[in-house]
Amino acid sequence: MLSLKLAEIEIIRSETDENPVLLLDDVMSELDSKRREFLLENIKDIQTFITCTDKDLFENRNFGDNLYIRVQAGRAYY
Repeated sequence: MLSLKLAEIEIIRSETDENPVLLLDDVMSELDSKRREFLLENIKDIQTFITCTDKDLFENRNFGDNLYIRVQAGRAYY
């Protein structure tokens, strides 16, 4: 599925000269570390919303302008 999403991004880029917004729901828990690295490297220039349960997967990365939002008991914390 991720391969299709990445291919779709490339098609949209080539047709519109713009990057789409990418939404990924808990995808990191389904990938091993090599595939996580590949995915993150290939989406670094794309505005992306990723939901996950393990903040440590992102904590030591430099993605530029990031916003982490923690949701706990129905409340969002920035």
